[in-house]
Amino acid sequence: MDLFIDKLAQKFAGNEQNKGVLPGESKEIRELREKVENYEKLLQEMKLVNLKNMESAEKLRDMVEAASETIQTGLAAPAALSEEEKNAAEAAAEADREMIKELFDKQSDTIHKENIKVYRNVQAAVGEGLSEQTKSILEAQQGGFKKSGTGFLKVMSVLIFIAVLADIALKVLPMFGLL
Repeated sequence: MDLFIDKLAQKFAGNEQNKGVLPGESKEIRELREKVENYEKLLQEMKLVNLKNMESAEKLRDMVEAASETIQTGLAAPAALSEEEKNAAEAAAEADREMIKELFDKQSDTIHKENIKVYRNVQAAVGEGLSEQTKSILEAQQGGFKKSGTGFLKVMSVLIFIAVLADIALKVLPMFGLL
């Protein structure tokens, strides 16, 4: 009797597991995983672009410093220049530094704005994907509960319980002399 009940329980447990997975669910999960992988690739790309931007900003800063040093040494070297020529060259060098600084600041602002746009786009896409995935999981769970066949299990449990009670009664009643 116990062997029969164990086999029956294993059979229904296997059926419940199979009923919990809907045929279209695996396809949806696969699609959602692909979307997540794509989002992760986009995030990696964004990180690479950010690193490249930082490297180019460092190179630009180094170039500005090198140009500034060259200008400083160039201004100090020619002693034959008049005071007016030195002042004019220094003013031109200062104007160039200001222009380079403004360009550098514009580049930093542009890079920052673009990074924010990409981040928000990825965040929105991930949020939408997450809400879609949550809805599909909830629908699958609700569909699984409706189709789980718990009614059949309840009926079988009651029948097995009645059979066990009858078996006990048949074994106990002869002890009391009632049968």
